[in-house]
Amino acid sequence: MPEKIALYLHIPFCQRKCVYCDFPSFAGKEGWIPDYLLALNTELQMALRPQGTVDGRQIDTIFFGGGTPSLLSGEEVELLLRKVRKMAVVLPDAEVSLEANPGTVTRKKLEKWRAAGVNRLSLGAQCGEDRLLKVLGRIHSVRQAEAAFRLAREAGFTHLNLDLIFGLPEQTLVNWEATLKWAADLGPEHLTCYGLQVEEGTPLATLVAEGSLILPAEEETRAMYETAMDHLSDRGYQQYEIASFARPGFECRHNLYYWTYRDYLGVGAGACSTIASERWTNINLPEVYIRRLREGESPVVHRERLDCRQGMVEMIMLGLRLSKGPNAQEFYERWRVSLDSVLREQAAPLLEAGFLKFNNGTYILTRSGKILSNLVLQRLLEPLL
Repeated sequence: MPEKIALYLHIPFCQRKCVYCDFPSFAGKEGWIPDYLLALNTELQMALRPQGTVDGRQIDTIFFGGGTPSLLSGEEVELLLRKVRKMAVVLPDAEVSLEANPGTVTRKKLEKWRAAGVNRLSLGAQCGEDRLLKVLGRIHSVRQAEAAFRLAREAGFTHLNLDLIFGLPEQTLVNWEATLKWAADLGPEHLTCYGLQVEEGTPLATLVAEGSLILPAEEETRAMYETAMDHLSDRGYQQYEIASFARPGFECRHNLYYWTYRDYLGVGAGACSTIASERWTNINLPEVYIRRLREGESPVVHRERLDCRQGMVEMIMLGLRLSKGPNAQEFYERWRVSLDSVLREQAAPLLEAGFLKFNNGTYILTRSGKILSNLVLQRLLEPLL
């Protein structure tokens, strides 16, 4: 049976850039969308043709990410998916996800996306308070998020995710508890709860540095994360990854490709791919991406081959994000060395401190390990770097 692969389609356009975002996304360039979709089609042809990058593998998941993929019309999404299906074998039960900003969702778009084969919708709700949405620079309101969720259900979506962010400026634990209740009451199958990251070079970093925005104390942010774990568990969601909570059977298959260190193809400006231990990244700027493909040039600006040590470190780091830990059998089959022998020495003090546990040949982050995951991973993997 041919190997499977995940396909990521990057749509780098936004109506407005959020203050915290450092992704390759651009506001005010929506006029490039028609030319961009032509370039995207060209790159897909290069990758999906016989003996191309994918070389006959079956596509198991497709993910429209961004940026704001929901700026695309129903017809544009339908045409892209139709072309992908003509170029490659897309499995009948493939998971097809699309990220959507509630401020750009309409009934017509939702119905078209669903008819085109999109079967998982991820709504960037972020929080349940209008004042905090304004602080983040979001274009939608809480009421619009609720309306988008309701319309998605009416359009036939049975797998909905809500993205939420905690640790926001001026956010308290009480505010976060209200957001969690609001989100869970809507009844999505999946919730993603991210801690706010202040990335260098973003407007948020500047506002925090100059004191215009005050972030919650580290202890309060940790309490918010623990509250999410407890509240969502009580509401029937299982935490299968550090930031991801799902009802049984509704885990995000696409993201599991990343976390289990499986191959994926990324197409579009700024997209990254990893296939057979080779990694490459495309140019960020949409207009340069378009020009290169129009002129028959490659959009790739960086390419590297991961050596054995790099591969092992990534497989461990990503696998530890999962509640069940890295797969010890797959680790051995790939690297011909046991996971335990690689980690035993540096894991010992972390096991003793209660940040890790060892079970069925693999290492798993405990509750306290998840709360301090960045520090735990650093200490565990530093000797391997």
